[in-house]
Order: sequence, then C-alpha cells, then structure tokens
Amino acid sequence: MPDAPDDRPIEADALSGLFSAISRHRRVVLAVSGGSDSMALMALYHAHRTAHPSAPEAIVATVDHGLRAEAADDVRFVLDAAAALGLPAIARRWDGDKPASDIQAAARTARYRLLGEIAAERGAGAVLTAHTRDDQAETFLLRLARGSGVKGLAAMAPVRPLAGHAMEEGGVALVRPLLDVSRAALRATLVRAGLGWRDDPSNASDRFARVRMRGLMPALAAEGLHADRLAGTARRLARADAAIDAMVEALAARALAADAYGVLSLDVDAFAGAPEEVRLRLLARMLGWAGGGDYGPRLDRLERAAAAVLDGRDARFTLAGALVTLRGGRLVICREAGRDGLPDLALAPGGTGVWDGRWRVRLSDAAPDRVTVRAVGAAWRKFAVPEPGRPPEGIAAVPGIFCGEGLVAAPAFGHFAAPEWRVAVAADFATPPPGR
Repeated sequence: MPDAPDDRPIEADALSGLFSAISRHRRVVLAVSGGSDSMALMALYHAHRTAHPSAPEAIVATVDHGLRAEAADDVRFVLDAAAALGLPAIARRWDGDKPASDIQAAARTARYRLLGEIAAERGAGAVLTAHTRDDQAETFLLRLARGSGVKGLAAMAPVRPLAGHAMEEGGVALVRPLLDVSRAALRATLVRAGLGWRDDPSNASDRFARVRMRGLMPALAAEGLHADRLAGTARRLARADAAIDAMVEALAARALAADAYGVLSLDVDAFAGAPEEVRLRLLARMLGWAGGGDYGPRLDRLERAAAAVLDGRDARFTLAGALVTLRGGRLVICREAGRDGLPDLALAPGGTGVWDGRWRVRLSDAAPDRVTVRAVGAAWRKFAVPEPGRPPEGIAAVPGIFCGEGLVAAPAFGHFAAPEWRVAVAADFATPPPGR
C-alpha cells in the first residue's frame, strides 16, 4: 500500500469497475453538493454513461440545507454544471427548525431523506454518494474514538439500503462507488477536465469532530497510519462483520419469530448459547427494527440490555424506541409509542408512504378520500384477543387508516369499514423483520 495518497487522475478504463454495483438499475440519483468529490462523481458517471449508453440513466440531486447564505449559490452551481453535461437535475431544500446541537448529523439525516424521496419519485433504484477513501479513514478514526465494535469499525459499506428502503423489495440502495479512491485523485481528475468545484467552509471548521480528525491525518500518516492503510483495515473488518452477520442470520432463522403486528419473539436459550458478538448483533437488529429506526442503541447500553436478558429474571424496559420484555423463556420486543406518540402520515388517493420507518402503506387511485395513517391505539381491542406473552403496546402500534377521526381500515387485523376501503388500502412491512 502507498505511504501517500494516490493523486493521479482516474482513467476511463477504471469507470466500469467503479460503477459495476449499479448496473442492474434502470435509473440512479447522483448526490452532488458542488464540492470536489461530488463534482468528480458527476463528471465520472457522465463519462461512464457516454462510453456505455446502456448504463443506468442518471438524475443529479442537490440539497440546500438552509444553513448558509451561500448554499443557494452552491445549488445554482450544481444545476448549471449538470445542465452543461446534459444531465437532468433537481434541487430540494431542508426546511423547518434546525437543532441547536449535532447539526451535521441532523443535516445528514435530512439529506438522505430528501434524496430518498427524489429516488422514489423518479423511479431510481440507487442513490450514489461521493464518499472517498479519505472519508472512510476519517470515519474509522471517529468510530475508534467512540469505542465502536466490529460493525462500527468496518466504517461505511459500499452498498446498503437507504434509510426506510429495502433493496430486496425494489427499494432504494445507497451506493458509494468511490470508497477506494482518494480525494486527491478526484481533484486531479477535475483539474485535468477543466472542471471546478465549490468549497464548503464548514469542512474547514474545527467545531466538527470529522474536521479535527482530518487535521490529525498528516501526523498519523507519518507513523504509517495513512488513509489507505486505515481504509484497508476497515475493509478487513468488513469481512469479519459479514461473517458475524451470517451467524446472526442463522440464529435468527432458527430462534426468532415475527408476527403480523411486528412483535418480535426470541428463544432465550438459543440467544444465551450464541457467541457474545452474535447476541449483541441480533439484539441490536431487533431493537433497531422494532423501534422504527435504522440503528439500535449505543454499544454500552446494548451490552447492559443483553446482560439483563442473560440474568434470567423477568424484565421489562424500554430502549431505542422499543419495549423489551422477558418472560417464560422468550425475549419479546415491540414498538413503544413513547411520550410523544407515533407519527402521522397523510396520503392522498394513489399515494404510497412509509409510516414509522417500518410499514409501507399504499392507497389506490380508487380510494374514496384522503387519509391519515397513525397508530391504531386502543381500538385494537375491537379486532384482536389478547394473547399471553404479546405486549398490548406492540399491537396498539400497528398502522390504522383514518379518514377524519373515523378508523376506516386496520389491515393488520383484516378490518375495513366498507368494501371500497378493502380494495383501496394495503399495508405491509417496508423492511422485513429480522429472521424473515
């Protein structure tokens, strides 16, 4: 491995390899901010499709986070650059109140949400981002500083489902084709092509941990810990991570069940007999899915929760948006509404949306009216009989379809207020439960 970043421009014969992961898609979205990395992504993909017209169509997407006055100029720069290449482009803005702390994480979440919306609207199977080998090395260091386990230290995956989407069900993939490419090589590529970019001043502000890690890189490189070596370590850990995931899948297949309401149930003896890392990984997956999010709790909280399960006593606690109960040799995890309740989702006839991160709800064009999707709540008792070991909170957290204040459908219970609603409404899991 080199002791310095590779700063040679990317040659045309490398492009097919860079973009091989998206060849099955009909259309993709290129996430372009105007910075050097994303501008190089746009230029490289344009060159790739010019040479290979059968490659997926590309739509350029740019997001104005509303955090800097210059952001509107960045958006215009991207739109103009896309137009010069003959690429269709769309801009979105992150509106609403901004958090006072951890603004970069909130902006990232909002950006991926908006990119996912664009992909769904335009029928794109993947969103491509321009994360580089340098970004991978920085992510490794950030997670090392947090005390992350194997999964965290594997850093960013080249391909994964975009939040709220399941690739195996025709959803949207997040693809990072440039993870093995240095930032220096991308900039050299742009310079050779006579293309410019815009620098975001926040990328130089040591208010942010990533920027501080970036500042440490020259000293680390002098000791042999250059970006290529750090990223290579992350790749090797990703191999170990994949092996552990295979063990988790095997445990889930034989010991984990999920019912029609999204309540997860795991045999505790099988859980206790698995290696600790496998136990923690499966528990995190259960909590992340049942809690309506992408990730489970931090590792230290996860370890305490696993210890409580192994302790063998009856237990009941909430964690990461989920309710955890241990009773009669079964670990049961379900959605927990929390202090603020669960979200509402408005749908018009013909609309589709993901509710609470887990349920995909579809309303046909023939639906009689607009609806609101929210938790069915206490009304579940009209449709189901309580069963031992199944927390009522989990059943109450399935989607109900309301027209005004009236419950017109609860598909999980097979309830429809009238025949026209039966043919108009469908709800199923947007992402499959663990073990399925």
